[in-house]
Amino acid sequence: MEVILKKILFVTILLLFVFSCGNSGAKIIEPTITNKTIDFPEEKIDDGQFIAIYRNNHFDSVQMSMILLKDSIIPDSSNLDFCMGVDAIRGGKAVKEWSPINFNFNMVSETNVENQNDHPNLISYNLPVGTYLVMLMNADSCSRENYDVFDVTKNKYYEGLK
Repeated sequence: MEVILKKILFVTILLLFVFSCGNSGAKIIEPTITNKTIDFPEEKIDDGQFIAIYRNNHFDSVQMSMILLKDSIIPDSSNLDFCMGVDAIRGGKAVKEWSPINFNFNMVSETNVENQNDHPNLISYNLPVGTYLVMLMNADSCSRENYDVFDVTKNKYYEGLK
């Protein structure tokens, strides 16, 4: 009888472990970058909890930054020009209203990624509602090709609405 109870307890613990360590359901986004362009494939993200695997298609490492522009949604942000702020940050100046999330983050070239299951450019985010900008840090000049803007419309975990 004691052996049966131990087996039941073991199976129960094993099942709890398997289901608790399963997929969190976080969305996976794969932005692509080179030394001259960045393409963040989403303009609007419904949940601020997501995973990004930055695919660097340049032969060398590329530096990028993610910036919180505003902690609310900026209307029509995809049609606005943010070059003045982008150039200021690239020049080493701070923009008072902007908050860096990942600053000057080194993105390894895909040719140097040894194991796709342990990708060095994978970043797990849990972002609050707001408008964000991802940008290349070493671009020669500012254009919409070397920065991208997206909105996070909600995040139930960040807002405590679990």
